[in-house]
Amino acid sequence: MTTSEVRDEADAPAPEVLEAAPRSVDRRLVRALVAAAVVAVLAVAGLAVWQKLQPPPDFTLAQLQGAYTGMVRSDGTNDVSTIDPSRFPEPPLRISPEACTPLFVSTISNQFPPAALDGVSTYWLGGASSSISLFTVRYADADAAEAAFRVVGDASTGCAGQTVTFSGTEGSGRVEEVPVTAPADAPEQLAFALDRGRGQGRYALHVLRLSNTVTWQYRYDTSPGPYDAIPAQQLMNGVSRQLLSVQQAAAAAR
Repeated sequence: MTTSEVRDEADAPAPEVLEAAPRSVDRRLVRALVAAAVVAVLAVAGLAVWQKLQPPPDFTLAQLQGAYTGMVRSDGTNDVSTIDPSRFPEPPLRISPEACTPLFVSTISNQFPPAALDGVSTYWLGGASSSISLFTVRYADADAAEAAFRVVGDASTGCAGQTVTFSGTEGSGRVEEVPVTAPADAPEQLAFALDRGRGQGRYALHVLRLSNTVTWQYRYDTSPGPYDAIPAQQLMNGVSRQLLSVQQAAAAAR
């Protein structure tokens, strides 16, 4: 090999070598990214828990109207009315004992429920043996509705077994407790009946509270024998399902 060839090899550039070793990792950046991911997961989980713990939204009048529009009679029709205090001009009946008044002031006495704002109503004619009036009234908030429901519950317990008289031609009747089988998602229900005796039939009343509403089912029943509460309970279960579905949709939208 000549001297010039040795010089040329010495002057030639060194061959490139591909380095396969991993680059150094910025551990601070990794820790920051992991912490940010953990915070995001906790925030999402916290929001879900917070939303679940929030009380259900109060019902609006428009929501009650929509719920009742979906409840039709067996003939496929539905007569839904919006109610408020102006729709009840008749003077109240005198009820004795007075402590039993909360049981009948909004039904037999045909008065708008005290402290309620407005509501909706409908009715069914159940043939020769029964007729049904159903109405849901709305209160300013859930506390007001609960207070109204408790007043009726206390009166129902206190008046069980008592004879109640009414002014005018309504006569009298004996208050009887009626057991309820309320579902777990609508537990605040109670029922009672007024047995009028002497072949005059009975009034059966079922009451349900959901959020800021109280629903009354008022039946006039002339069927012989003991009162069968199953059809009335089935109707109340249907009402509660209808109202709860409206409420759940409103909760999901907020």
